[in-house]
Amino acid sequence: MMEPEGRRGYGGNLLLPVVALGVLILIVVIVAVLCSGGGGDDEAPAATPSPEATPTVQTGSQQETAIVQHVQSTQEAAYAGSCPDADPAADVGKICSFYRGEREGVHAFVLGLTFSEGIEWAFVAMDGGAWRVVEVTPITPESAAVPGIPWPLSIGAEVVVVGTGSCLNVRTEPGGDAVDCITEGSAIVLAAGPQEARDLQWWRVEGRDGWVAADYLRYPDATTDPEPTPTSAPASDGTPEATEAP
Repeated sequence: MMEPEGRRGYGGNLLLPVVALGVLILIVVIVAVLCSGGGGDDEAPAATPSPEATPTVQTGSQQETAIVQHVQSTQEAAYAGSCPDADPAADVGKICSFYRGEREGVHAFVLGLTFSEGIEWAFVAMDGGAWRVVEVTPITPESAAVPGIPWPLSIGAEVVVVGTGSCLNVRTEPGGDAVDCITEGSAIVLAAGPQEARDLQWWRVEGRDGWVAADYLRYPDATTDPEPTPTSAPASDGTPEATEAP
């Protein structure tokens, strides 16, 4: 009669570990699910980042700020912005700009009265931590006919003679007497300069005893311009002006 009671006691003792094991397994499963779910939530943003606003940078906007400051300080006219966007009803008589390109951190603009010819090249670059007009080149009927962009030059630069129609005079001194002539298309190296004379910028040529006008010098990769310099002034016929004036 004691055996059944013994078996009942053994069965009760066995039930408790089974229940405990089941509870433990259930806890493990719940923890695993929660961990898996939490991991998925953490990883989801990494796999699919929240969309961010794409920065919008207006081409030339910082450089145009320098142009505005330059116009305000040198021209007795208001600035109208980009020439193609000028308003015929409101911008007549204002200064506008054509953006012409960038070379080694320098940006080129042609400035002029709206709906009229260009009057100068303005070159903008970083200077002292801010964008500034670092060089200005006046546009004349002769220089407007020279192809390419007259990027700022420097000592040691290799440049090409262009736009003369024949050859470029080499002078004893800036604006002095002509003693030599460099054939159109020739490559030269600048040895000294610049100096100003006769409203032109002059550079001394390496290997030649004389100076040449910068208006007819271009970097080899800047000898052509797909968009001619805007001007309504009559263009020079080339040879007489190119060989005598410079």
